[in-house]
Amino acid sequence: HFGSRSALGPTVFTALEVHHAISRAMSLPFEVELGMADLSIYLWALRQAPGADEVYRQEALRKVVVAFLSRERFIDLGHAVRFALARHKSVVHLLRNVTLTCPSRTGRRVIWCSIPSDSCVTLVSRGGPWRIRQSCTHARTDLFSLFLVGRRARLSIRDVHFQAVTKYCIPADVAAVGMGEEAGVVEMPDDVQTVGYIAMIR
Repeated sequence: HFGSRSALGPTVFTALEVHHAISRAMSLPFEVELGMADLSIYLWALRQAPGADEVYRQEALRKVVVAFLSRERFIDLGHAVRFALARHKSVVHLLRNVTLTCPSRTGRRVIWCSIPSDSCVTLVSRGGPWRIRQSCTHARTDLFSLFLVGRRARLSIRDVHFQAVTKYCIPADVAAVGMGEEAGVVEMPDDVQTVGYIAMIR
């Protein structure tokens, strides 16, 4: 995803190249832990790659590679959430401060990430708290929402702060949940820091 594994395929030749590839991929802001089934596939593919023997002879580097392969990293929050849910995972980690630019497709409401109906997702900082900045300074629309939470879905947010950067005095909120008994639920601590929002949940 976004090149995070590409350098660990057939083009691997040296341990140094592996180390540099890992360093680049680990700069991506969102992370999902993999299950043993996915991890086993990646490890098998790595053992078949040119240069694998050199990597496995170095215990320290081998541990770094295995630790790296046990997690998938993403530049896009929506992709991270979809990947996690497709693998029956519910937790997405935020690894650093990140600015999310405005999605290319905009309408009356701009949405960065959708939580499907009946899903459960937790967004939590690792080593933070970290900040997510929504930046949408070029689009004219009615409302910005970082999350759209589907019916009977649950979104939990821990150790994450938020900032909205918009023009034209457009109102922004962290999550849109709908109305009624089946409306989605958002859980977040009282001490969450927000800048530029008219509401946390709408």
